[in-house]
Amino acid sequence: MNSSRWYKKAVMMTIIAVVLSCVSFTNPVVNADASDPMPSATLVGSKKVVMPGESFTVKYGITSVSSDVYAQDITFEFDPAVMEYLPDSIRSLQEGVIIINEPSTSTPGKLRVLLASLGSQYPITSDAEIVELGFKAADVIQDTEGVIRLTQAIISDSQGEESVLQPASLTIQITVNTGLPGDLNGDGKVSIGDLGIMAAHYGKDSSSPDWSKIKHADLNKDGKIDITDLAALAKKIVE
Repeated sequence: MNSSRWYKKAVMMTIIAVVLSCVSFTNPVVNADASDPMPSATLVGSKKVVMPGESFTVKYGITSVSSDVYAQDITFEFDPAVMEYLPDSIRSLQEGVIIINEPSTSTPGKLRVLLASLGSQYPITSDAEIVELGFKAADVIQDTEGVIRLTQAIISDSQGEESVLQPASLTIQITVNTGLPGDLNGDGKVSIGDLGIMAAHYGKDSSSPDWSKIKHADLNKDGKIDITDLAALAKKIVE
């Protein structure tokens, strides 16, 4: 009888031991990868607000990469009615990373760029700005907002493993100067500073390459900056 009870007790203790061995009382282990940020693309503009016809640059970069990057395939899209890409403006910002192709402008508002490192000594291993591109705002007649989007960004490591970056976008505000007539430097008043700007551009007309940037100095809107404009501005200064 005693041996029977002892046997039952031994079996019960064995079962309890097995159950306890399957239960963990420690804190649950969290997968570190779940909280890691995803590799992402970045777009940074040299200016957020530009005048019609004004040029600006955009820098493309990457963040939170988890492995060495040796090749990149990126595509930019934008509204060609709002801005244009300046051919031959693209340049690499990283030593040993080159632009394989000349971005084509055959498809309006779309640019595809291929990048590659020149050897194992030039990987992208951390957050970095990779290339810079030049754009020019259109000659709009009212305030307009334009967006540059990175619609595709694929990177590859040395083993050919590809990763897709999180997308990025950049908004550019094109602002038409409709403020105080004669206030050429935008300081809220008409003064000798404005006369200096006009004098520097005296003689230019609508055929001048930079006309879109300085046409607000043409006070009488006759397509040229001449003595009539100087006289009109001088009158405003002494009023």
